[in-house]
Formats: sequence, structure tokens, C-alpha cells
Amino acid sequence: MAGQEAVIAPDVSYILAMYRFFAAFGFLLAFAGAAHWVVPAGRQAFALISARDDAARLADLQLDGVLTEVRTASEIDAALAENDGELATSFIELADARGVKVTAERRARVALANAPGASLARGAGRFGQGFLTGQGEDLAGLAGATMGDLTVWGDVRDLGREAVHWARGEPVDRFMVNLAGIGIVATGATYAAFGAPLTLRAGISVLKGARRAGVVGGRFAGTIAAAMRGGSKAQFAALAGDLGTAGSKAGTRATFAGLRHVDDAAGAARLRVLAQAKGGKTLAVVKTLGRGALFLTEALSRLAFWVMAGVLNLLGLIASFNSMVVAMLRPMWKKKRRWPLALPA
Repeated sequence: MAGQEAVIAPDVSYILAMYRFFAAFGFLLAFAGAAHWVVPAGRQAFALISARDDAARLADLQLDGVLTEVRTASEIDAALAENDGELATSFIELADARGVKVTAERRARVALANAPGASLARGAGRFGQGFLTGQGEDLAGLAGATMGDLTVWGDVRDLGREAVHWARGEPVDRFMVNLAGIGIVATGATYAAFGAPLTLRAGISVLKGARRAGVVGGRFAGTIAAAMRGGSKAQFAALAGDLGTAGSKAGTRATFAGLRHVDDAAGAARLRVLAQAKGGKTLAVVKTLGRGALFLTEALSRLAFWVMAGVLNLLGLIASFNSMVVAMLRPMWKKKRRWPLALPA
């Protein structure tokens, strides 16, 4: 019996070593296969986190895999169905910049929607509407609103409107009253400085139009109101200048779309950076990404998951490789066990 045990024991040890080796090898293959998905996602997550302070770079990274040919075609068709040549043009510009194919037929339809005759008629009407009412959602409307403000007509108009509300006992929008008062001062400064602070004047016009359009959130309105009441005048001037620059680079409509996601002065600065980098493409970027065009929002939890998954995958690869090597080399350094021989009585 003792002799049999001496023969069987080494075989069992060898079989267990082989089991350990193949188990570790199987885990290594599994982790290596998972790395095919985990590593690229983890790399993208790291890139997004690294670009969180650069709105333009952040938008470019998030557009990868989102702005496909199918998505672009559907957005252009939807814009044309609503006779929105500005949005359709913005998507074509964005597609061209990112190498996304757009059919010649769609390009022709967009060009027809933006034909000089049609756009001129639309532009004249919106310019007049912007001049008279201060409301404009495209470049022509913003030009009319800004022209009205630069002639002091716009600020007087807004003050008169709120005065009528006060006389009727209706609620008065003090936010608009403050903006109109600051606008009159800014208009005087613009003429005195021969147009130097024009971006500030344009930014105030953007704020007034955004307020009427209902795209200024409560938190952002509170930030602006605090700056106007007793806060830093330099902070308000910088904020309004950022919005004026965004409006001049990307258009009022894109600025309004971005303002829906802005809560503070830092958000306004992000919007300016995005508008300066993307220009006419800004409207399509914001339409595609929403708040994600400016911030890391709901993607943050997904990014954290992929970073953790990447770390765990790396640890799994190291651990399984180490186990496989140990299982393979163990029989070489394991001393053979000596079994006592049965002595005759």
C-alpha cells in the first residue's frame, strides 16, 4: 500500500498543477478578450475627463460615434421639414468638418432653402421684428435687436413696456428693467469709445432676448441679478462680453440654445469658447449633444464605470498571468516528497 501511495501522490500533484495552469490561462484569455472593449472605452473616458475644462475639445470627443451619417441625414431632413435652413446648414457644416458624408440631393435642398431671395425676404422681416420687439432667434433678428439697442430705442422700448405693466398693476420684470438701464449706459459708452465695448452691448442684447425667449434659467438669472445689484461690475461685463462674442461667432439662435444649459459665468465662458471654435457649427453641436456640448453630465457615471472596469481588467490580466506562470513553474522547484519505506518486521 505504501508503495502504491508513493506512486499515486506525484500524479495527483501534477494533475492539480495542470488544473491551476489551465484555469489561470482561461482567465487570462477572458480578461484579454474583455480588454478589446474595456481599453478603448477606458481611454475615451480618460480623454473626456482630461478635456472637461475645454468645451470645444469636449464636444469633439462626444461627437465621435454620435454624429453618424444616418443621424446627420435625419437631422437635416427634420430641419428642412420645418423650413429651418439655418439649422440644416449648421449640420452640413458640422458634417463636412468631421468627414461625414451628406448626399448631393440634401445639399441641393438646403441650398434651395437658403436661396438669396428667400433668405433676404426672411432676413428683412426678422430684422424688422428684432428692431421693433427686441426678439430675434437668428443673425438677422439679433442684428435688428442690437441696432435697436444701439439707438437707445430698444432700452427705452423695454423700460416703457415694464412701465405699462407697473401702471396696470401687473408684475414688473426687474431683471429686464436692470438690463435696460445698464444697456443705456453701455450704449453711451459704446459711442464715447467709438464702438470699443460693442461686445458688451451685444451681450446685453443677447441677455434681453434670451430672457424674453425663456431660455435663461433661474440660477443663471440669479447670478446675473446679483452681479447687477451689488456684485462685481467686472464680472457682469465679462459675462455679457462672453455672450456677445458667442452671439457674433455662432449666431443668436445657437447662443440661446447654449444658454439653456448655462448656470453661471463659467458656463457662459464655456459657451464663448465653443462658439469661437465651432462658429456656425455650434447650433448643430448643441442640438446633437445638448448639455453635453458644454459639460460632462450624465456621462460622468458611465465614465467612472469604464475607468473602474479598465483598472479591474488590468489587475485581472496581471493576476491571471502571474497565476499561470506560478502554476507552470511550480513543479520545477517543488521538491519531490520522500515516502517512508515499509521495513520488514
